[in-house]
Amino acid sequence: MKPQNYGETRMEKICDPVARRIDQVPAVSWLGLTVLEAREGMARVFLPYQRHMCNSRGMVQGGVVSALADFAGAMALLSKLEADQFTPTIEMSINFLGPTRSDLTAEARVLKCGSRVGTAFVQVRDAQGTLTAAALISYAIAREIGSGGDASVSTPRKEV
Repeated sequence: MKPQNYGETRMEKICDPVARRIDQVPAVSWLGLTVLEAREGMARVFLPYQRHMCNSRGMVQGGVVSALADFAGAMALLSKLEADQFTPTIEMSINFLGPTRSDLTAEARVLKCGSRVGTAFVQVRDAQGTLTAAALISYAIAREIGSGGDASVSTPRKEV
Protein backbone atom coordinates (compact mmCIF):
# COMPACT_ATOMS: atom_id res chain seq x y z
CA MET A 1 0.00 0.00 0.00
CA LYS A 2 1.39 3.43 -1.00
CA PRO A 3 1.54 6.14 1.69
CA GLN A 4 -0.85 9.08 1.81
CA ASN A 5 0.11 12.04 -0.39
CA TYR A 6 1.70 9.71 -2.95
CA GLY A 7 1.22 10.60 -6.57
CA GLU A 8 1.08 13.71 -8.67
CA THR A 9 2.82 16.10 -6.26
CA ARG A 10 5.57 13.67 -5.26
CA MET A 11 8.17 14.78 -7.84
CA GLU A 12 7.59 18.42 -6.89
CA LYS A 13 8.97 17.56 -3.45
CA ILE A 14 12.19 16.05 -4.79
CA CYS A 15 15.06 18.37 -5.76
CA ASP A 16 16.87 17.83 -9.07
CA PRO A 17 20.14 16.26 -7.76
CA VAL A 18 18.10 13.56 -6.01
CA ALA A 19 15.57 13.04 -8.80
CA ARG A 20 18.39 12.35 -11.27
CA ARG A 21 19.93 9.73 -8.96
CA ILE A 22 16.91 7.66 -7.93
CA ASP A 23 16.85 5.50 -11.07
CA GLN A 24 20.65 5.06 -10.99
CA VAL A 25 20.51 2.96 -7.81
CA PRO A 26 19.45 -0.63 -8.66
CA ALA A 27 18.64 -1.40 -5.01
CA VAL A 28 15.85 1.21 -5.07
CA SER A 29 13.64 -0.84 -7.39
CA TRP A 30 14.77 -4.16 -5.92
CA LEU A 31 13.76 -3.06 -2.41
CA GLY A 32 10.67 -1.21 -3.65
CA LEU A 33 11.77 2.11 -2.15
CA THR A 34 9.88 5.30 -2.98
CA VAL A 35 11.39 8.72 -2.32
CA LEU A 36 8.48 10.79 -1.02
CA GLU A 37 10.44 13.98 -0.44
CA ALA A 38 14.06 15.13 -0.71
CA ARG A 39 15.05 18.77 -0.50
CA GLU A 40 16.92 21.26 1.66
CA GLY A 41 18.79 18.64 3.65
CA MET A 42 15.89 16.32 4.45
CA ALA A 43 14.38 13.24 2.85
CA ARG A 44 11.47 10.87 3.43
CA VAL A 45 11.64 7.39 1.91
CA PHE A 46 8.91 4.71 1.94
CA LEU A 47 9.50 0.94 2.06
CA PRO A 48 6.49 -1.34 1.56
CA TYR A 49 6.21 -4.43 3.74
CA GLN A 50 7.30 -7.44 1.68
CA ARG A 51 7.33 -10.96 3.11
CA HIS A 52 10.60 -11.90 1.36
CA MET A 53 12.40 -9.17 3.36
CA CYS A 54 11.37 -10.59 6.72
CA ASN A 55 12.90 -12.91 9.25
CA SER A 56 11.31 -16.24 10.23
CA ARG A 57 8.87 -14.44 12.56
CA GLY A 58 7.51 -12.15 9.84
CA MET A 59 9.32 -9.04 11.09
CA VAL A 60 11.21 -6.80 8.66
CA GLN A 61 14.85 -7.95 8.85
CA GLY A 62 17.35 -5.51 10.40
CA GLY A 63 19.55 -5.36 7.32
CA VAL A 64 16.60 -4.18 5.24
CA VAL A 65 15.80 -1.49 7.82
CA SER A 66 19.47 -0.45 7.72
CA ALA A 67 19.39 -0.21 3.92
CA LEU A 68 16.28 1.99 4.13
CA ALA A 69 17.93 4.30 6.67
CA ASP A 70 21.17 4.48 4.66
CA PHE A 71 19.37 5.36 1.44
CA ALA A 72 17.22 8.02 3.14
CA GLY A 73 20.30 9.64 4.70
CA ALA A 74 22.10 9.65 1.35
CA MET A 75 19.11 11.28 -0.36
CA ALA A 76 18.97 14.01 2.31
CA LEU A 77 22.66 14.73 1.84
CA LEU A 78 22.43 14.63 -1.97
CA SER A 79 19.76 17.33 -1.76
CA LYS A 80 22.51 19.70 -0.58
CA LEU A 81 25.13 18.71 -3.17
CA GLU A 82 25.91 19.31 -6.84
CA ALA A 83 24.63 16.89 -9.49
CA ASP A 84 28.06 15.28 -10.08
CA GLN A 85 28.70 14.55 -6.41
CA PHE A 86 27.92 11.30 -4.64
CA THR A 87 27.87 10.03 -1.06
CA PRO A 88 29.45 6.67 -0.23
CA THR A 89 28.65 5.58 3.32
CA ILE A 90 31.66 5.54 5.63
CA GLU A 91 30.05 4.80 9.00
CA MET A 92 26.64 3.85 10.33
CA SER A 93 25.26 3.28 13.80
CA ILE A 94 21.68 2.06 14.06
CA ASN A 95 19.54 1.29 17.09
CA PHE A 96 16.58 -1.03 16.58
CA LEU A 97 13.88 0.13 18.98
CA GLY A 98 11.16 -2.40 18.18
CA PRO A 99 10.06 -5.00 15.66
CA THR A 100 7.77 -4.21 12.77
CA ARG A 101 5.47 -6.14 10.49
CA SER A 102 4.30 -3.23 8.35
CA ASP A 103 5.36 -0.63 5.79
CA LEU A 104 8.16 1.66 6.95
CA THR A 105 8.98 5.31 6.36
CA ALA A 106 12.42 6.78 7.03
CA GLU A 107 12.87 10.50 7.65
CA ALA A 108 16.43 11.78 7.35
CA ARG A 109 17.90 15.17 8.23
CA VAL A 110 21.41 16.36 7.47
CA LEU A 111 23.15 17.34 10.69
CA LYS A 112 26.35 18.58 9.01
CA CYS A 113 27.48 18.95 5.44
CA GLY A 114 31.22 19.60 5.49
CA SER A 115 33.71 19.75 2.65
CA ARG A 116 34.62 16.05 2.87
CA VAL A 117 32.09 14.39 5.17
CA GLY A 118 28.37 14.75 5.73
CA THR A 119 26.33 13.33 8.62
CA ALA A 120 22.62 12.51 8.73
CA PHE A 121 20.24 11.42 11.46
CA VAL A 122 17.49 9.03 10.36
CA GLN A 123 14.31 7.93 12.13
CA VAL A 124 12.40 4.90 10.84
CA ARG A 125 8.71 4.59 11.70
CA ASP A 126 6.17 1.85 11.06
CA ALA A 127 2.74 2.31 9.47
CA GLN A 128 1.27 3.35 12.84
CA GLY A 129 3.96 6.05 13.31
CA THR A 130 5.85 4.13 16.00
CA LEU A 131 9.60 4.80 16.03
CA THR A 132 11.24 1.45 15.24
CA ALA A 133 14.86 2.47 14.50
CA ALA A 134 17.18 5.46 14.70
CA ALA A 135 20.47 5.81 12.83
CA LEU A 136 23.42 8.18 12.70
CA ILE A 137 25.22 7.88 9.37
CA SER A 138 28.37 9.51 7.95
CA TYR A 139 29.06 9.80 4.23
CA ALA A 140 32.10 10.82 2.25
CA ILE A 141 31.40 13.67 -0.15
CA ALA A 142 32.96 12.81 -3.49
CA ARG A 143 32.86 14.09 -7.05
CA GLU A 144 33.04 12.00 -10.19
CA ILE A 145 36.00 13.19 -12.26
CA GLY A 146 36.09 10.73 -15.13
CA SER A 147 33.96 8.29 -17.02
CA GLY A 148 36.11 5.42 -15.74
CA GLY A 149 34.57 5.57 -12.27
CA ASP A 150 37.34 7.73 -10.83
CA ALA A 151 36.33 9.91 -7.93
CA SER A 152 37.78 12.62 -5.78
CA VAL A 153 36.80 14.29 -2.54
CA SER A 154 34.83 17.45 -3.15
CA THR A 155 33.08 20.35 -1.48
CA PRO A 156 29.33 20.91 -1.15
CA ARG A 157 27.65 23.49 -3.35
CA LYS A 158 27.37 26.97 -1.98
CA GLU A 159 23.97 28.32 -0.97
CA VAL A 160 22.71 30.97 -3.38
